[in-house]
Amino acid sequence: MRPFDIGGDSRPTILVVDDDREQAEQIGTFLSKFGISVLLEDNGFAAVNTIRRVQPAVVLMDVRMPGLDGIKAAQLTSGPENKAKIILMSGYADQIKRVSEEELDVFAVVDKPLALRVLIRFIQAALHDTT
Repeated sequence: MRPFDIGGDSRPTILVVDDDREQAEQIGTFLSKFGISVLLEDNGFAAVNTIRRVQPAVVLMDVRMPGLDGIKAAQLTSGPENKAKIILMSGYADQIKRVSEEELDVFAVVDKPLALRVLIRFIQAALHDTT
């Protein structure tokens, strides 16, 4: 597999947040093949702390999680101090609609399951987005 083209010498850090640990690990393993540094969290509370502490380039976060869901976690970490591009994902149509209604400042909202080859395109776009 060819190295992930991000420009420069640094490896981007991606935070994957999903209460389905197996799915998070599968995504993390896939992304690491592209030279991406991957962090995993399994809940929204831990995600908020990691986002604030590490400032990952991209956060790939499930919407539906117990406790603090992905929408609330995205709300708590939005603002000028957070440079992470947030990609929310959900396998539930009502949750996708809820994200749209909240008018969150997120890079993308995607349906699960998402093919990994499609996911990497979203991440590449997020890493190259300068807005």
